This record gives sequence, C-alpha cells and structure tokens, in this order.
Amino acid sequence: MSNADTRRGRKPYAGIVKTSVSEPGDERQGDYSREQLVRFDNRFRARLLLRAFETGAESREAAAAMNGANASRPR
Repeated sequence: MSNADTRRGRKPYAGIVKTSVSEPGDERQGDYSREQLVRFDNRFRARLLLRAFETGAESREAAAAMNGANASRPR
C-alpha cells in the first residue's frame, strides 16, 4: 500500500467482492486457449516490428543485435 493510499485511509481492492468459489477450468479466461493467445501475440509482435522497419523507427541491424542478445531468454 502506498503512502498516498494510507493517507486517504483506503485499502487496496476495497471495492472488489469475491462472490464465487474458484473451480477447475477457471484459469482459462475468455474463448482462446493459451496456444492461440501465444500465436496471436507472435503475429502482433511481428507486424509491429515490420511497421517499425517501414517507418524507420527501428533498423534491422539493431533488431538482429537485440534478438541475438535475448536468444537465451524464454518467451
């Protein structure tokens, strides 16, 4: 809790009331599986990078260097 919240006398998440008990399958949110969401994310990031190349906001050399630096980082 931040100092600002303490000064206001407010507790975090004070307005949220949990009315149901968690059940198996609740970890899936929405209509998409994890695999679909990962695929959507990969496509989005690829399009974003292409747009950055086209507008000149990113160079292919810089992207390649960054990709090599993070190659061991799990996604």
